[in-house]
Order: sequence, then C-alpha cells, then structure tokens
Amino acid sequence: MINITDKALCNGCNTCTVACPIDECITMNMDAEGFFYPQVNMQTCVDCDKCEKVCPYIPELTMRKEEAPRFQTPLVYASYSKNHEVRVDSTSGGIFSELAFKMFDQGGYVGGAVYNDDNSVSHILTNERSKLDEIRSSKYTFSLTDQLFPEVKKQLKAGNKVLVCGAPCQIDGLYTFLKQDYENLITCDFICKSVNSTKVFQKYIEWLENKYQSKAKKIKAKDKTSGWHKFSMRVDFENGKSYVADRYNDPFFVGYLQTELFTMEACFSCKFRGFPRPADITLADFWGIENVDKSMDQDLGTSLIMINSEKGKAYYESLGEAIVSKEFTLKDAEPGNPAIYYDTTKNIDWDIRAVFYEDLDKYPFDVVANKYFPMPTLKRKVVNKLKKVIKGLVVLNKIGFMPSDLYRIVKLNLFESKIQKSKKVGIIPYKHSKIELHKNAKLICRNILFMGIKQVQSSKLETRLLVEENGVLQINKSFSMYAGSYIRVIKNGHLEINGGFINEGVEITCASKITIGEGATIARDVVIRDYDGHTIEEPDYKIAKPITIGKHVWIGNRAMILKGVTIGDGAIVAAGAIVTKDVPAGVVVAGIPAKIVKEGVKWY
Repeated sequence: MINITDKALCNGCNTCTVACPIDECITMNMDAEGFFYPQVNMQTCVDCDKCEKVCPYIPELTMRKEEAPRFQTPLVYASYSKNHEVRVDSTSGGIFSELAFKMFDQGGYVGGAVYNDDNSVSHILTNERSKLDEIRSSKYTFSLTDQLFPEVKKQLKAGNKVLVCGAPCQIDGLYTFLKQDYENLITCDFICKSVNSTKVFQKYIEWLENKYQSKAKKIKAKDKTSGWHKFSMRVDFENGKSYVADRYNDPFFVGYLQTELFTMEACFSCKFRGFPRPADITLADFWGIENVDKSMDQDLGTSLIMINSEKGKAYYESLGEAIVSKEFTLKDAEPGNPAIYYDTTKNIDWDIRAVFYEDLDKYPFDVVANKYFPMPTLKRKVVNKLKKVIKGLVVLNKIGFMPSDLYRIVKLNLFESKIQKSKKVGIIPYKHSKIELHKNAKLICRNILFMGIKQVQSSKLETRLLVEENGVLQINKSFSMYAGSYIRVIKNGHLEINGGFINEGVEITCASKITIGEGATIARDVVIRDYDGHTIEEPDYKIAKPITIGKHVWIGNRAMILKGVTIGDGAIVAAGAIVTKDVPAGVVVAGIPAKIVKEGVKWY
C-alpha cells in the first residue's frame, strides 16, 4: 500500500487514489504547508497493491515508456495563434487554445485546470467549448486530478477523442493509471519550474479580497496589460475593481520566483524533467525568442512547442493556417528555459520555511510577505541600483578601465542593435579591442564575451573582432578572448562558441560553420580555419567546410585546425600539430599531419 514517509517521493498526482477499488480508502489530505498527499484508511484497505502498481515513483511498475514511445530529441517550434484575442488572453502564444479548438471541432473532450470557488485548483474534462476560457492560462498552484483520470478513461473507452494538459508528473500519472496509450488520446505537458502551495495562494487571494473589500471574480496569473515580457498578476473583483501588478512587484510572484518557500518538496528533485518527455506535446513560453528571431516576438506572447511523438507531430501540424509556426532547435530554446533540465535550486533553510508556514497560519499574507520577501520600495530600488553601479565601476577601474572604456561598454550593450543579449551585458571589450560589425551581421551574446584580456597590463596588443555581411557570432556561455587574438566571421559564416577561452595570438577564421564546445582550452598562436581563401580547380572542391570542436578539448601552442575537421570530446591536439582529419574523443594527436599517438586520455 501507499505510505508516504518521504515527501520528496510524491507529487500528489492522485493516481493511487483513483486506482484504489475501495471508495474513499485513499484520500488526498492537505498538510501544514498546503500540499496534498495520499492517506490510506487502514480499516478499509484490502492490501491489493493496486495503488503501488500505478505510482510513477515505482519505475519497474510504470508502463508509460513502453506503451507511449517518445522522441529522445523533440522537434522544436516557436508559434502563436493568429486569433489576436486568444493570444492576448493566453499565458504565452495561445497554442493550447488552438489545440483545444481542434479537439472540440472533432467532437472530442478537453482536460485542464480551473479555479474552484475557494480559489483552489482542480482538473476537469469537458466537451463544452465555453469552458475553455476557464481552462486557458497557467494557474501556478497545486491542482487535484482525482475527477479527471477516471473521466478520461471513460471517454477513451467509449471511443471519444481526448486532449489533456497537465504538469509532467500529472501526465505521467495519467499514463500509469490508464496502463496503455490510446490512439484517441493527445497529451500536453509544460515546462514546469515547480508546483506552489494551495494554502499560500489562498491566503494571497484572501488578502487581496480584504484589501478590495470584494470577492475575486476572475484570476489571471499572466495578464499582458504591461506586455508578455513583463507579465502581471491580475485579479478582477465582483465590485468592479481590479488588482494588477507585474512579476517584479506582486508579492506572490516575488515569493514564487525568488524563494523556494512555496515549492512542493518533490520539485527539488523532479524526475520528470529532461527527455524523453511524458506527453505528446510540451508547451511553454519561448523566453529569449527575441534573441533568436525578433520577427516572432511582438510582446504579445510566443509559445515554445516541443513535439515528443509522431502522434503529437500529426496533431500539431493539423492546426495548419490557424497559427504562425517556425521551426528551431532545442539549443535555441534552452537558454530561456533552464527548467527543461534543471531542478528548482534547493538553497532553502528548512527551519525558516517551517516558521514561514506557522506565521502564515497566524497573520495576513502581506504581513508574512513583508517579513520573508519584502517588496522593493522606490528608495530601496534606487539605493540598490546605485550600489550595483558603484560596485561595477570599482571592479572595472581595478582591471584598468578608463571612463572612455566605460562609455564604450555602455554604448555597445545598450545602443548597438547588431548585438543581441540574454543578459544586461553581452560584451566587455578591454582597452585596445577593435570591433567591426557589418550592418547585417549578428553578435548573439547569451552570456558575456570578454574581449582583449591582458596578462601584461601595460601591453598594447590589439584584439580584433570582425563579423562580415550576414555573418553570425554566437556566444552561448561565458567566453574570453585574450589580447592579440583575432576572430573573423566571413560573409554568411556562423561561429558558435560554448564557453572557454582563446589565448594570445589565436586566429579563428569562419566562412562556413565552426562550433567550439564547452570548456575548450585553446593555447597561444593556434589557427582555426574552415576556409582556404583561394579556390583550387579540382572536381568536388569546396573552399569552406564546417569544423566541430567538442567539449573539454585542449588545443596546444601553434596547432592548426583546418576545414572539415571534427575533434571529439576530451581530445588533446599537441603543440604544432596540423589537423586535417577527424580526431576521436579522448585521444592525443600530434605531428604534420596530425596522427593519434595516445588513446584513453583524460586531462584537467
């Protein structure tokens, strides 16, 4: 039987309660923090173990992976509904609504989360199109699915088509409850940071109702009054008044996004992240789309769609002209959506968390919020901003930046349209750095590019960066160019760097595609060229061919990497070597042309 002794191993998916053959033998009960966990009535339990056989946390009993195969790497799209009203009223781009419309058109049923009268959240299944307004948009709190799962099974067995959207853990639980995939079932999950406490959310709404002296009539967790990027919590009240505050000034959002006080314990070590995903289709906001393709961002909401199965692919494609859709790669989506892979950071003091919930039982939400995550006052905002500026100036002054250098950094990072940034600062050029970007070039900084770092502070070695017409230099992780190095991206070239550094005197010339893996260490005077510069009259001759350098590769002093080469992860290229052919992972190559001289090498 189910016996929850470690809350990190239960997400409250309800699967055990609905699988139990004895009415009300297993019930979901709220704990002191406002999360629901199953509890078995030992007086009525017949010890049939049906609850354990559907638990997603018992992998040897889980049938989902065998019955519902998923792609190891999803197809990735940015998209949004062409229906402006639907898009604006949705959490992101309105794609779930379009999926639901398609299901209703086919006479099917749609399942999703709705608010209850007490501001808790439950899942429903309906074939009434009018209910979509209630289902649409994220709810940001725990949802019970006890009524959903049996109804889904009933409709599937009756031959009806069903579309269900839920958290990844809930969708996984649905499959273990069904014990098989159904051709007439389409499932959607979403990229989930964490599940929040029902108690916290109810106390938050109770505070607002007292403040506005009226009952909440409609709650919109990601209202776009201030735009999609600066989404807001909006609560409309029966007396006609409304509360609207963006995510930086609403206490619920601040508590959720900046602390782990509201987070369900299982979310700290979620087993449903990564790939393969539980659902046919994964939905999310395509955060960072403006750095990938500005044409897909109008600050109205853009959906990230990850297609995880053939069935999901066919259903998404059936939306046809109802949506705007553009295909991208998983790597394009990752920077803005770290929760694809990473758990909520577990940096919480559990003693403080215990006192937080004790206080929540005693005091109004605003009193507790001001104690544990106070809202920034205007004075505090100004002071904090000045502190950051002064600290930054002190640090820059210590490493040799003059006022003219600081002006250049500000100009490049704030006013240079050809530089696209994921952070406030994309590039920090040290003195004697020369940057030339064609008007149609792109410098995409998803992390910081440090350019012209000096080992001898008095040195005047010039560091150069040239990106020609339609060229792209993409920095995915923090990367350093030491003084005297030169990067040139020729017309239409694409250089992608995933962190590490190049030492003094390194030259990189990219005319096709060069990819440098995470943690690459490139010594002095190395030359990397995917481009010959002159054409040789030979059959099948190509002047440029892509170069791929894997993760944690060490390239020694004065080595050369020539076009068309792939270097495997962890490989070492010896000093002076000229690499003309592929290098396997974990080997040392040396000589002209480079050949394997040692295998099974590990270095640090």
